[in-house]
Amino acid sequence: MLLSKSLIAAAALLGMSTAAFAVPVSGQFSLGGFVQAVGSTNINAATGMNFANASGTSVTGTSGLLSNYGAGSGSFASLGACGNTAIGCGTIKNISSFASIGTISQFFTLSTANGSTVSFDLTSITNVSRPGSDAIGFLANGFINFSGFDRTAGLFSLSAQGNSITSFSATTLAAAATNVPEPTSMAILGGSVAVIGLIRRKKA
Repeated sequence: MLLSKSLIAAAALLGMSTAAFAVPVSGQFSLGGFVQAVGSTNINAATGMNFANASGTSVTGTSGLLSNYGAGSGSFASLGACGNTAIGCGTIKNISSFASIGTISQFFTLSTANGSTVSFDLTSITNVSRPGSDAIGFLANGFINFSGFDRTAGLFSLSAQGNSITSFSATTLAAAATNVPEPTSMAILGGSVAVIGLIRRKKA
């Protein structure tokens, strides 16, 4: 009887562990707006980036506005698309220096029609490329925060070409992830298995 009750308890704990499996974000989407070089009038020689208004005019402060987003796949398909040069489709924070960048929480945040919250925490820039005399691009690592999903590792890539205030295009991609039980759930499961083993040994 004791063994039976222990097995039922272990099964319940196993069910809790299964429910705690991660639900990662999947897919990708594109976004765009306007940017101005920091440290130079030529985007190719930029040491950082200041983002502009959705219509392409410069702003003061620490962030600019996104002009558009869309073409989402996977988890992002439910967002639809946005294009608004008057009030923008979200905010994006300036990068003061590529050389000494730290974590930028909510590097960009989307304004969504369906009430979803989507933002990207930028943690590092792994590569800055300057493919032409008036072009620049970079790849950044970070985490995607999307309501209804677990915080998911992701990549953000941006490219811009031109001088003064120029348009940019970017893509956010959710890194491939597997459903892995949380450490706490694994500890619970391991503990329940150990208890069953001790009970069986005692009964024997």
